[in-house]
Amino acid sequence: MMSKSSKFRASLLATLMALPFAGIAALTLSTDAVAQSQGGWRKEVAEKLQAAQEAAKKGSFNDAIRLLKEAKAKAPLSPQEEQGVNEYLIYAASSARDHKLVLATVDERLATGRVTGADLGRKLRLKATTQYSLRDYRGAAATFNQLSSQGGLTGDDLTLLGTCQIQLHDFRNAATTLERAIAAKDKSGAGAKTGPLLEMLNSAYFKTGNDAKRLQTLHRQMAVAPKQSVFKQLADVYEKDPALDLVVKPVIMINIYRLGASRGLLSSEHYAKYAETALDMSSPGEAVAMLEKGMANGAIKKDDRNNRLLADAKTQVERVKATLPTMEAEANAIAAGEPSAKVATAYFTLKNYSKASEAAKRGVNKGKLRRPGDLHMLLGVALVESKKGAEAKNAFKAAAVADPKIRSVADLWSSLTG
Repeated sequence: MMSKSSKFRASLLATLMALPFAGIAALTLSTDAVAQSQGGWRKEVAEKLQAAQEAAKKGSFNDAIRLLKEAKAKAPLSPQEEQGVNEYLIYAASSARDHKLVLATVDERLATGRVTGADLGRKLRLKATTQYSLRDYRGAAATFNQLSSQGGLTGDDLTLLGTCQIQLHDFRNAATTLERAIAAKDKSGAGAKTGPLLEMLNSAYFKTGNDAKRLQTLHRQMAVAPKQSVFKQLADVYEKDPALDLVVKPVIMINIYRLGASRGLLSSEHYAKYAETALDMSSPGEAVAMLEKGMANGAIKKDDRNNRLLADAKTQVERVKATLPTMEAEANAIAAGEPSAKVATAYFTLKNYSKASEAAKRGVNKGKLRRPGDLHMLLGVALVESKKGAEAKNAFKAAAVADPKIRSVADLWSSLTG
């Protein structure tokens, strides 16, 4: 997103570039030439304007402003004089960073009724960005809405309007505006720079209680600008979702935690939750990894309860190692896919992702699974860990088709898989 000052300067430049020929002539011709060739110019006004121009060339913008104000004091000004003096005053005031004077002068120009067409759009944009610089968010929003009726807003306009609406706590309109701003950025090829916009959009949906749209936005934030704070919100939304039943919720959460762990985004409270979920999902190896890491970084207390939990998880890992050969041989001899799914989970918990992928594929091919979507998800994650992104995407797509209840997390993994 452009800074306030760069926005302001860009709008000013557009305004000055758009000066009609008469205005340009007034700023560049000699005093005699102006007096002779531009109808409506008085010698004393033209001399003040030329003196202001010379002062501005030397960087003396305050002197230029003083001279232009002296020119304006020779009222009433002709239309030509008003345009030439005020257009140059806008430039000088901006260069002196006198935003209030810029705003007053733009308003004066607009009040004449002689600013039309494309120049009207440029003046309104300059007014809006100046109001934004002055933190007059209500005024800026009103001016951007007026500009919209003159032919539409650019992506940068929409960004500033959305920011104003957030500042004004007009969250419902902010959400609509920010969606349009993000779409404009995406269309222009700047989609990778929409992180700040998505943060504001997330806030707008949170404030309006639109949980579905907020979850979609958090997914988009993870794709564009993944960070720990975004992941924490994402995990919290899924954890507190009342629509998830006791069967689906552990599947959703373990795959959310796996995603956070794979990208180093877990917060301190996630380690214990991940470990507990992993044990519930018959993956003690993941539980051991999270408990040990959590204890090492201080996220999990090294008390008797947690030490017993860790010891039990390690015992389960050893049991998996001991029984896995027999389990796999039996699974290979059975036509149904469920035993192979258990073998896949066993290999996954031991971090043997290639073997986990092979077993999961066998289970998928055999069919007759209680929850095929779960196995497709496990396969996808194992393939990601094996650096097989294209195959992983196909597995996640299959998971979404097999079980619509886990579609959102499957789509999230797919969107983040290269």
